[in-house]
Amino acid sequence: MIMPGAPRILSEEQILEELARLFLAPASDRQVFVVFGPYERLRPFAQRVRAETERGGFHNAHGRAEFVSLNRDLIDFIQAKGLGEQADRLAASAREEEMRRLLSDAFRDLITSRIERPDVFALILADFELLYAYDLGNNTLPFLRQVAINGKRVCLLVPGAFRDGRLWIFDHDPESRREFPEPLLFLNSGWVFTFPSQGERR
Repeated sequence: MIMPGAPRILSEEQILEELARLFLAPASDRQVFVVFGPYERLRPFAQRVRAETERGGFHNAHGRAEFVSLNRDLIDFIQAKGLGEQADRLAASAREEEMRRLLSDAFRDLITSRIERPDVFALILADFELLYAYDLGNNTLPFLRQVAINGKRVCLLVPGAFRDGRLWIFDHDPESRREFPEPLLFLNSGWVFTFPSQGERR
């Protein structure tokens, strides 16, 4: 049973089954799915999702799903655009505002270039540390709502915890903890998932 306004607590297998079902279903409205949990649970799950994606487990009649590691793929994208040296200079000289703009623009360009490919219908995003190191989460991530339309879907794998009706990313570290953007949480649609607590079975 889905409780409106609350994350769905499912086993890893059940979450994978739900994602596969959501990826296959027809979609006309905005489609953003979130899976969250503590690092020690999310990391192996993300590795499993990545392996499933790379072997084509989520591919269907709509096209391909792609796994995006933001820490890795965003840096690779910046390098490919010829902006690597500029980014290094900005980081070395602590010109944080300019670095934020570079990262924000690169993030938008990376996501747009990936999801607008005709054969790609879904992106699965993980590893948000780089964006949040420059405090870009709340300003940059809501952009994902704009691209998750017309049959395109986005799934976010978020290290965090849900409290007081809000999702907190990097909840394990008080200095890094931030509220995850609420516009990306489609709780009433049943599209926010987490794992059972240790010892609890589903």
